[in-house]
Amino acid sequence: MPAAPAGFTALVATAGALLSETLGGPLTPAGRARGAAYALRIALEALVDAALTAREPGLRKVSMRAKILCLRHYAGADVAHRVSALWNALGAGCKYHHDELGPSHAQVHAWRETVGALGTALATPDAPADGHAASAD
Repeated sequence: MPAAPAGFTALVATAGALLSETLGGPLTPAGRARGAAYALRIALEALVDAALTAREPGLRKVSMRAKILCLRHYAGADVAHRVSALWNALGAGCKYHHDELGPSHAQVHAWRETVGALGTALATPDAPADGHAASAD
C-alpha cells in the first residue's frame, strides 16, 4: 500500500487544532468537535482512496461504501472492519441531530488516534494487515 496522501497530515493537524482550540474564530465546543470529526472523515476517505487506487485505479469512481467493502480484499479483514466502523462513527459525528448529543472531545481525540493508526496500517506495503501470516499458495 502507498504512503499516506499529501493532504492527510494537514487534515489530521486541522482536527487537532480544532480540538485544542488553536484555530481562531467563534466556534463552540460542539462545533469544534464536529469540525474535527469532519476533517478526520475526509482524511480517512483520502487514505482509503490512496490505498485502493494504487492497486486498482478503476475503484476511484465507486462510492466510499463500496471502496470500504473492497478494502477487505486489499488490506485484510481487521483493517477493513476498523475503517468501516470508524467511517460510520465519523459520519454520525459530523451530523447535527437536535435530539442527540454530538461527539465529545474525548471521542474525537480517540478517533484522531485511530485515523493515525489506520494511516500507518494502510501505508505498510504488502504486510498482512489483519495480523495473520500470509498463506503460501
